Amino acid sequence: MRKDNYGILMVRGLTASLAGLIFIAVGLSYTSTFSVAPASMLTTPAMFFLFIVGPSEEMIFRYLVPLIIMVIADTSYIVGGVIGGVLFGLAHYWAYGGSQLEMFIAIMAGIWQSIVVWKFSMVKNGKFTFMPGLLAVMLGHGLYDYFVTTTPLFLLDIGIICAVIFGATFLIHFEEPEE
Repeated sequence: MRKDNYGILMVRGLTASLAGLIFIAVGLSYTSTFSVAPASMLTTPAMFFLFIVGPSEEMIFRYLVPLIIMVIADTSYIVGGVIGGVLFGLAHYWAYGGSQLEMFIAIMAGIWQSIVVWKFSMVKNGKFTFMPGLLAVMLGHGLYDYFVTTTPLFLLDIGIICAVIFGATFLIHFEEPEE
């Protein structure tokens, strides 16, 4: 069992989530979407995406769907999470006006978020806890939606900063030595 503390798992999960979402989106396309003029930092849509849309989508597709699949199929989180990621992408098909490329990008982002939940969640007494991985992806998705809405031209810069912070957390020893 890992002995990482909750806080460092949270930072690693959040930065992995946000950097991964940005790199998937920028790397697989979205060029025209990111060239629009940014909105004000405190607009209603930006705040709605930050606090409602991203976190609620993560609760459904990274918690509820995988949990149901885990219980019904008696399987691991990663199986339920990948299925949740695919369903996440399919749900975005209509949101993106029927674009198959953007649906594929959402599927990849959904699978990535499931991997982040799995990798950065703690296991206690042999049970997968969902925390802090689920909280990290909820924050990461909300921040991603916020930055796409308010500062689309700086998205790649934000992704690089998150990747650097993620890497820097491994330079400092945060784990208790095992005896």
